[in-house]
Amino acid sequence: MKRISLFFLMMSVTLITQAQTFTYNAGGAAGKNYYQELPYQDINGKMIVQVKVGGQTANFLFDTGAPTSISKELAKASGATFLRNAPVTDAGGLKDSTSVVLPKSIRLGEVEFNDIPAVTLVPDFFKCWGVTGIIGSNLLRNSVVQIDAVKKRIILTDQPEKLNLNPKNAIPLLLSKGQSDPRIQIKLAKKVSMTMGFDTGDNSFLRLSEDFMNQLSKSKVFEVLSEGYGATRISAFGEQKAADKFLLRFANFELGSGKFSNVVTYTDKNGIPGIGTKLLEYGLVTLDYMDKKFYFEPYKEITDLNETRWPFELSLDGDKLIFGAVWKSAAGQLKQGEQILAINEKEYPAVSLCQMLTSPSVFKGLTSAVLKIKDADGAIRTVTVKREIL
Repeated sequence: MKRISLFFLMMSVTLITQAQTFTYNAGGAAGKNYYQELPYQDINGKMIVQVKVGGQTANFLFDTGAPTSISKELAKASGATFLRNAPVTDAGGLKDSTSVVLPKSIRLGEVEFNDIPAVTLVPDFFKCWGVTGIIGSNLLRNSVVQIDAVKKRIILTDQPEKLNLNPKNAIPLLLSKGQSDPRIQIKLAKKVSMTMGFDTGDNSFLRLSEDFMNQLSKSKVFEVLSEGYGATRISAFGEQKAADKFLLRFANFELGSGKFSNVVTYTDKNGIPGIGTKLLEYGLVTLDYMDKKFYFEPYKEITDLNETRWPFELSLDGDKLIFGAVWKSAAGQLKQGEQILAINEKEYPAVSLCQMLTSPSVFKGLTSAVLKIKDADGAIRTVTVKREIL
């Protein structure tokens, strides 16, 4: 049975296109002087917006780390024109190929975009959100985009003066040549920084690869809290392979005028480092693609992210809820791959992927739990676990 591995709040659907002579940075808005407020639906940190493609109404994921994408079915129904085939890489480092099409038009509210290249890669699990495409950075590249998580609102405009942006909150915004995905610099110490993407397709705070960890190891800007083994993420092309994992804590983390302490994340063996939509909980974000500036207006001067965690990460094996990874502190109690049958006497005989993607975590609101667990030999035992500072 195929195992689908994910940490429920850290799904990634970022796509990086590998263009040589072809660019996704084509087309644009049909008019000028536009200002559009777009409501979005937040489903476990995923931003869903309503669009019209060639007159067809659809729900799209708003993903700054990806090129614009539409499903093959929507491409056909809306009369999109085939352009070419192209290789792509997802946030987990997995590679595949897809076709590229040219939709007749893409409308966000009253703003119409024409001649925007779009890949036809829409993962099957997007159906869980009712999504048939992605609004990506190649469409946004000539606009200013402000995201307000409190109001669940995106502002799309080519008139930045309407947003009352404070220059003190700005840092340089770097855009890739092929699809204009945004990248920013994070300061970790006085002379130590790292550049990574701002990816609204990922609902974590910080996504980090083992390679990035190794590059930063000599700078001593992080502490290894624990080690584990397993698979905890699903990306556009499928499950992550099980591998060693390291749970890290960064004492200092500065993003422009936003300052964070005790930022905890774990590593993936491969993949593309990035900052996700969890950042939106702590401030107002504006991407000025036009002038290449990134604004972060923090709600607090310093935010301490130190918090307790469960000593494991979760996965699905078919329809079974399992431990995708177990941290060292719980290695004597739990094993990677064991099935969770019940949590505080609530039975979980079968769990679907869509349940996990559209519902709060099964551990939401709990600080401790009594788990009924089945091991690889079918033996059942009961274990009490609690959230802890690892």
